[in-house]
Amino acid sequence: MSDDLYRLLRRWGLTDLGANSVRHLIEVIGILVIAIAASRLTNRAARRWTATLAERSTLAGAARAQTLGSVTASVIRIAVWTLAALFILGDVGLNLGPLIAGASIVGVALGFGAQTLVKDFLAGFFILAEDQYGVGEEVSIGGESASTTGIVEELSLRITRLRGDDGTVWFVPNGEIRRVGNRSRATER
Repeated sequence: MSDDLYRLLRRWGLTDLGANSVRHLIEVIGILVIAIAASRLTNRAARRWTATLAERSTLAGAARAQTLGSVTASVIRIAVWTLAALFILGDVGLNLGPLIAGASIVGVALGFGAQTLVKDFLAGFFILAEDQYGVGEEVSIGGESASTTGIVEELSLRITRLRGDDGTVWFVPNGEIRRVGNRSRATER
């Protein structure tokens, strides 16, 4: 199809450079349209999935489903736009081999440098997925050296924000949490 478009543009009187430029521009626009459509479709699917999960669960479960849905949508959106960028760079004529090799090296370096960040995100994901605690619940969180007790004010993939009994706000990275005691659930039974 690309060659047919090039020949058509040449017949219309465009120079070789002009026909190639217009052909690449049309292909890039096509890739962007597909990426926008895929991004919107995945967002819509994630919202429907989140709504379905939220309908089937309690209020705390609905908040957890909302968080998991937004995380899933973000990961898919990043993957879609990364692939779109790679297709565009390949279409423009950039050799992707050295770029991917360089990105691999940078990825390994970032992986070593961001181990604690990745650890925090993974721990936060499992806290949400396993429904260990949620916003508004009273918990006791134990780390490697100390424990903190309070009401959960915010729960993200990276941190848990607690308001202690004395009013102190504690920001606990999820990767440092070793044990959790959920006092809210203990009183429900």
